[in-house]
Amino acid sequence: MAQVQWSDLPVEILHIIFHKLKDPSDIYRCGLVCVLWKSVAKTVLPHCLLLSNVDVFKDETGRSHSKASLNKQSCILLNTQTSETYEISLPEVEGRWFCSSSFGWLLTICFKTPHKLCLLNPFTSDQIELPSAREFIRPDHLRVITSSSPLDPKCLVLAARGYYGELAFCRPGDESWTRVQFCDSFDCFCSDAIFYKDKFYAVGYGGDLFRISCNIIPIAAKLPLQPIRLAIENELRKFNYLVELDGNLLLVSRYRNHISAYVTFVFEVYELNWVEKRWIKVKSIGNNAILLGINSSISLRVSPARNFKANCIYFIDDDINNLLFMIDSHQYHTGFYDMVTGNIEYLYQASPIWTSPLNWFIPALSDIYREKTAQDICRDKGGAEETSWSSRILTYLQNWFTQKL
Repeated sequence: MAQVQWSDLPVEILHIIFHKLKDPSDIYRCGLVCVLWKSVAKTVLPHCLLLSNVDVFKDETGRSHSKASLNKQSCILLNTQTSETYEISLPEVEGRWFCSSSFGWLLTICFKTPHKLCLLNPFTSDQIELPSAREFIRPDHLRVITSSSPLDPKCLVLAARGYYGELAFCRPGDESWTRVQFCDSFDCFCSDAIFYKDKFYAVGYGGDLFRISCNIIPIAAKLPLQPIRLAIENELRKFNYLVELDGNLLLVSRYRNHISAYVTFVFEVYELNWVEKRWIKVKSIGNNAILLGINSSISLRVSPARNFKANCIYFIDDDINNLLFMIDSHQYHTGFYDMVTGNIEYLYQASPIWTSPLNWFIPALSDIYREKTAQDICRDKGGAEETSWSSRILTYLQNWFTQKL
């Protein structure tokens, strides 16, 4: 009997096997075997929720506090398809805090002043140094948006601190951040930012859109758009997000009412008409889903391989201040909004993940499979090879063939 090569396995069988691998790290390693396996792994790697290493706890008096895990050497991902959590070993995050990600790269912040910053790829352990965060009022709330892979020498990094409207940018290797002149009005404070069609854009709490130029004299120029006629009463708190969907720029407004503090009430979606210079109300996003978060927002096409519902907006409570409230109220406001019915369904309410802020984490496929081999990835720090992932594949293969016989 001729020996069967790994690369000769049918794609259908590979899909079955990879879907049984629950740990995203195992799926990632499978993609290093050959070109065929990589093509399948790219379709199976799950979209996850990243748990920060900041914990929320209650003291003996019942008061809620937050603290960072100084000695933690890992990050935890929640698989949105299975609701299971997985821990990835990351010695690089010891003594550092993280909660934000951009295109599969984690922003890590040193606890000690001057709060050195790095972009870290958790799968490849690649690190890109950024200027320190000593210039920012609250570095622990910092978010970054990259124009491309941080490995690209031409990459631009935009730093945003939504609560105080701070904006700054740098290039990997710069020694300091360059401030962006921005509006002083609260309505103009940066609520969200995005890199869209080779430009950075920011949206204020009042819905104003700004184009950010990262030139010698950086500035955020307000675009002359017709104001949005709000259909929701003003006593509700509004948070704006920018999302790209099918090449179009969307504004998603999330409303929370003051009576029940952080409870999400409803969403509104608008698409920018560049010709008419106005936002147009969107009633349906079709066979797509939008994943919203203060640290990352994306859209994706719904498919059987992804456990998301079409025409829905998925939202998370990713602010540490919200978590302090939720521990006392026993409410966990993460779920999805159905754009057809207007109903909200809450998710993961019984999960033990509710001790840290969350944000969406999408693996950077072009970076994690860049010039890496299975042998490189499957060796630990001491040089010993890990065989658990390949053993699991063989086990699933044997079980699958046994069931078919």
